[in-house]
Amino acid sequence: MDVKSKKRLGNKGAKITKLGFSDNHSVASDRLVHHEGMRTENTYQLHPEEGKKFQSFIVEGEMKRILRETLDCLDYKDSMGSSLTTELSNEIKKAIQGLGWPRYKFVVQVVLGQNKNQAVQVGSRCLLDQSADSFACSSYRNKTIFAVAVCYGVYFD
Repeated sequence: MDVKSKKRLGNKGAKITKLGFSDNHSVASDRLVHHEGMRTENTYQLHPEEGKKFQSFIVEGEMKRILRETLDCLDYKDSMGSSLTTELSNEIKKAIQGLGWPRYKFVVQVVLGQNKNQAVQVGSRCLLDQSADSFACSSYRNKTIFAVAVCYGVYFD
């Protein structure tokens, strides 16, 4: 590594050893974090193991439960929309990550609005590998609120 590269990286770059591997340090929020001898190798596993595939019906059940528990006692207010959708998305994502599907990345989207007996259609498009990736969708409605939650489970090799 030449002098210019070292100056550019400063304290944020990891040192390169003789073999070309970096030392066991990484940068997180401008502080150095030491990883105790952690080395992983690529498994080249392109599809999930049998029985460890994202299952939509389980995710739909979790999303329905979370939407019902959170929104049953609430009345719609304009000011709560942004914070409530973020809270619901995070709660759904945390519950789904705990279901034990390794190597999956989850994307959760929640749409929230005032229920005035209007028609609402929510649509999305994405590119998924049908053999490994999937999605689940759930909706909730009470007298004043409607919500639609979508979770995409994308296999990450």
